[in-house]
Amino acid sequence: MAGQLGGLSGSTTVTIVVTDVNDNPPRFPQKLYQFSIQESAPVGTAVGRVKAEDSDVGENTDMTYHLKAESGSAGSVFQVTTDSDTQEAIIVLQKRLDFESQPVHTVVLEALNKFVDPRFADLGTFRDQAIVRVAVTDVDEPPEFRPPSGLLEVQEDAQVGSLVGVVTRHRRCRFTRAVLQMRKRRHREVK
Repeated sequence: MAGQLGGLSGSTTVTIVVTDVNDNPPRFPQKLYQFSIQESAPVGTAVGRVKAEDSDVGENTDMTYHLKAESGSAGSVFQVTTDSDTQEAIIVLQKRLDFESQPVHTVVLEALNKFVDPRFADLGTFRDQAIVRVAVTDVDEPPEFRPPSGLLEVQEDAQVGSLVGVVTRHRRCRFTRAVLQMRKRRHREVK
């Protein structure tokens, strides 16, 4: 009888396993990330990596990333993928860059938990945002000629100093016009 002198008693070991629930949202350690990339970088080049932190463990730390609101751009210049091993956002170039038309791109990067536990919905959204600013560095491009090629014809009896044609050299940051005039030149017949 338990509780009496000389009564029977027993004991056991109980193991309690505490499992994690997804009760923490991802958080970026900083609100602004800055990268730079040359305007000549090929499509598919990784611009940079960013990682949001999550205090949970196991699959509750799994997250996805999305890009939102690219300022001053017609269409998405960048895309984002998630590295499944490190849970980092990899920002990748999706379109060619042009320093002269847009030297800086600004995007909003959003981190979201992959597995949201509905029991914690009242804690707020399980997402965070950071601004990513990408500076495009200028690369000296060779000039383009307009027309790009072609034959300028001139009448054989044209006066010296006559206008033969106009060729424009286009360099994204400058224009140069060249006016071609006829100069008298001796021809030798080749036999």
